[in-house]
Amino acid sequence: MAEHTVVLHCEPCGSCRFEAWQHVVDGRLRWEEQEYCPAYAVQACGGGWGPPPPWVRERIVAAEGTVRLAVGGPDGVPLKAVRELYGFTLPQLRAAREHGLEATPVEAELLCGMRGGPRG
Repeated sequence: MAEHTVVLHCEPCGSCRFEAWQHVVDGRLRWEEQEYCPAYAVQACGGGWGPPPPWVRERIVAAEGTVRLAVGGPDGVPLKAVRELYGFTLPQLRAAREHGLEATPVEAELLCGMRGGPRG
């Protein structure tokens, strides 16, 4: 469940800043976001467990890039881990198995830890 805290709001301006990041806490994926405007002294933040919402993930990918992971098989991350982390349907999981998975570096670290081997 996502958590949100909002303190006021301003029109976006050149002073507005947005930060987004992921980390692993107790073996679980966590995301955080913060928007702030030093010109108007306003701030908004949010966070949650699991993969971030698309608009947050887009900013993380833009800043950190992605890592292509093999899914399933002896050299890939476990299908069960991918399905549990992303909530994939069976067709989505099949596509990830066939084409690989573009994960953020933190997602890759978590998934590879479940595999017990190096990143692919």
